[in-house]
Amino acid sequence: MSERTVDLIRTDVQSAKNEAKKNILLPVREVEDLLALVDSLQQQTKELCDTAVRQGQEMIRLQGLVNKHLQEAGHLREQLAERERKIEWLTNELGE
Repeated sequence: MSERTVDLIRTDVQSAKNEAKKNILLPVREVEDLLALVDSLQQQTKELCDTAVRQGQEMIRLQGLVNKHLQEAGHLREQLAERERKIEWLTNELGE
């Protein structure tokens, strides 16, 4: 074997060793990255759930206000109708 051939074999063996090291470390880094991603997604999910709960509570509060105002509006319409009837009755009474 020539020196050149020996050097090529050494280079190939060293490259193979380096590649093997990378292949071992790469999955560890990928797993760490995936765990960090999962952690981040869990935190985002929790935040979204908390936001959804707060918004749901606010919607319930607002629906209560809407119902209260609709009830008040109905009561005011009844009072207005009663006043209109009274005005019509008084107008008729005075006109006779």
